[in-house]
Amino acid sequence: MTISMPTAPRQQRPSANGTRDRILDAALDLFADRSYEGATTREIAARAGVTQPLLNYHFHSKDDLWTSAVDRLFSQFNQALGTRRDGLYGVDDLSIAKLMIREFIYFSAAHPQLHRIITQECKADNTRMDWLVETHVRPLYDTTVSLFSQLVARGEVPAIAPTNLYYILTGAGATMFVLAPECRRLSGIDPMGPGAIEAQADAVVELLFGRVPAPAPFGQRMSRPEEP
Repeated sequence: MTISMPTAPRQQRPSANGTRDRILDAALDLFADRSYEGATTREIAARAGVTQPLLNYHFHSKDDLWTSAVDRLFSQFNQALGTRRDGLYGVDDLSIAKLMIREFIYFSAAHPQLHRIITQECKADNTRMDWLVETHVRPLYDTTVSLFSQLVARGEVPAIAPTNLYYILTGAGATMFVLAPECRRLSGIDPMGPGAIEAQADAVVELLFGRVPAPAPFGQRMSRPEEP
């Protein structure tokens, strides 16, 4: 399959943009759950509550729909990280690292499709994976590995290869949310509850950096802590 870049958006009315967003939401869910090959545009149109011709109006091919859905998801991810980083002007590097890791975990909980899409494409291991890595994943990987290299050099995280730390973070930070149905059955905990998300953020930060304050009971909302 040849990956095509999304077509330039047409000038659209607000109602048309809402329709496009519904299609992208439905596409992301189905591509994440069933894979590119397993999801059909007919099913996506049905889930979005639109006709097939209307879907075709907004997206000229299945490739276009997939790349548009993935582009939007990573744009949301980068915006969340960027907004958090912009609010940390003057904060020391160690605290920034802890808080950015928390932001990654919050986003992973809210958007488990991010990691499901990557997993689906790893199984396919084709040109979509090439595009996904070079367009979206590698810039995040390079930034994260560079950060871990600095933290290792300063003795602020264990002396583990930065690539290993990257996969410890992405695995520990996302797996509980990706495998939410299993987690509910095994533990009786809803990993999507605010207390559970904060507890997982605390656990990952403690795993990488050392002890943090004990989490509140599951189900009790906590404010996002500002580590010293």
